[in-house]
Amino acid sequence: MIIKKLLIVCHLCVVLCALSIGSGIRVSRAQEMVSAKVLSIQGQVEIQRQPANQPQIQKIAFKIEDRLQAGDTIITGKNGRLVLGLSDGSQAVIAAKTTVVIKDLSQSPRTLFNVVRGKTRVHIEKLGGQPNPYRVNTPTAVIAVRGTIFDVLVDEKETQVFLHEGQVAVTNLALPDQPVILSAGQATKILMQRPPNPPNSFKDGRNDGTFKPGRDNGSPQDNRRIADGGGGRPDTGREAAGREGSNGGGNGRTGAPPIGGPDAGRGGPQSGGPKPNVSPSPTTSGKRP
Repeated sequence: MIIKKLLIVCHLCVVLCALSIGSGIRVSRAQEMVSAKVLSIQGQVEIQRQPANQPQIQKIAFKIEDRLQAGDTIITGKNGRLVLGLSDGSQAVIAAKTTVVIKDLSQSPRTLFNVVRGKTRVHIEKLGGQPNPYRVNTPTAVIAVRGTIFDVLVDEKETQVFLHEGQVAVTNLALPDQPVILSAGQATKILMQRPPNPPNSFKDGRNDGTFKPGRDNGSPQDNRRIADGGGGRPDTGREAAGREGSNGGGNGRTGAPPIGGPDAGRGGPQSGGPKPNVSPSPTTSGKRP
């Protein structure tokens, strides 16, 4: 009888281990499936890549729907703007005069990119209503998110984070044990060698003008916060919630800010379809009519 019980216990242990390993493999595969691609290009945008087995970084030709690799560096000029889409529905708007480095999205926890300088707006989409953990790094801060919309503004000495929806944890790279938690409608500033400032409120609509698409070639500005063509993912109803004045924070704000634009994911008016974007001509360098 004792031997029979031991055999049953051993069998259960084997089954549990197998389930655990299988779950880990599924999570790993799900993470490997996440990839980044170009949804929209406007104005002066450059992507640099270091080819395998080559010491020098090179400027590459790219177009709408091209997938990016870990280590790729996106550099936008004075009038540049790029919308980056992830296969899980998440998106990022990379504004003018910004440099970001794409990270390896197969690692855990996933780090989307390093914002070296400039301004980005990020929307991390939840998966089936569940948290979708990501990180965004800057020279001074680590921003941990699970499904939210936020802005990151970076200069030589400081990082500013503005949270429009959801919740994020912000820490200084040098002081990882002193996080600040932001709720919707709150912002913080992170300086070198100092913990993040206490959360403070900001006015609804802050930074929206920085991330909206321009009017190049007659393209109207668009207030949609999800870019069209984001991997074929339908809207989840959060747009309607925004129109009703809810942004998930319960603080009466008037909805989430815009992400993407009218040209996102379909070769937009700026690019005229899937054409290489190696060196923009003077007529497409971001001048406004």
